[in-house]
Amino acid sequence: MSEPPRPDPVLDPDLPAQDRALLRADPDALIPARAPTPAEPEAVWRFPLARWLLEHPVAASVTTVVVLLAGARLLSRVLLLVLPVLAAVFVVALLATARRDKEPPARAAARRHHGRYVTAADLDDDAARLLARAQRAATAVRAARVVRSGHIDAVDNTVVLEHQLWETATTLRRISDLRARAVPTPDASDDIAELLARRRRVLEAARESAAARVTALEDYAERVAEAERTLERATALHRLLAEQEELTDLLAATAADEHAVRHLAELTERAATAQEGLRRAAREAGEAARRLPGTG
Repeated sequence: MSEPPRPDPVLDPDLPAQDRALLRADPDALIPARAPTPAEPEAVWRFPLARWLLEHPVAASVTTVVVLLAGARLLSRVLLLVLPVLAAVFVVALLATARRDKEPPARAAARRHHGRYVTAADLDDDAARLLARAQRAATAVRAARVVRSGHIDAVDNTVVLEHQLWETATTLRRISDLRARAVPTPDASDDIAELLARRRRVLEAARESAAARVTALEDYAERVAEAERTLERATALHRLLAEQEELTDLLAATAADEHAVRHLAELTERAATAQEGLRRAAREAGEAARRLPGTG
């Protein structure tokens, strides 16, 4: 059984452009809508040198001993000065390699805008399939040459498609959330049965409405594809029309070519006649040679 499609995240088109770029570049930072919004983490100081020394105690000990021995041999009389210098060097190196880790920009944007994007984790299988269809249609429209060349308003398409995808995605997210909720088992109570039936009708109607929007996007993509094919035919037609002058010149040159062909045919015939005459002359020369005295 094939896995359900995983649609790409859909971002609120009204988000700041910089944050949208961050979230698109790092989709793993996105937090599903049903998950709680995480608290802002505190910045943490990191000391890579100290961590390395703790993770490699043997190497650190050997390095320390070697440095002390070298210092003792070179400066045996001022060893008391060497130790403070080494300690100062260590402290400077420790501070120079220290860094204050902050929250990554993409994760900060995902936390700030939690709920203003839709991820695959927010959707059930049916909703994911519908959103994937809508995204394929939108991608086909954006990639069409008639859009990129300006035959169809590219700016309008960008704005409209972004909002269409966002509205579709948020509707499907709400439907998925409601369908995932536990519902009571119908019993003899008319009130519960009626409410459950209404719930089912509303969800089905909402799903059909979202599906109709997706179908409309696909129809639009097909119209754009037809416009693309028309553009290709028109481009080919214009290219052929532009060649007509060249073809006319070629046609005029063809008459001269036909004359040249006839002339070459005559020359070929003359050459064949000359070749036959040469062969006849060769035979006659051979016969004449055999008639020479002393050859008989």
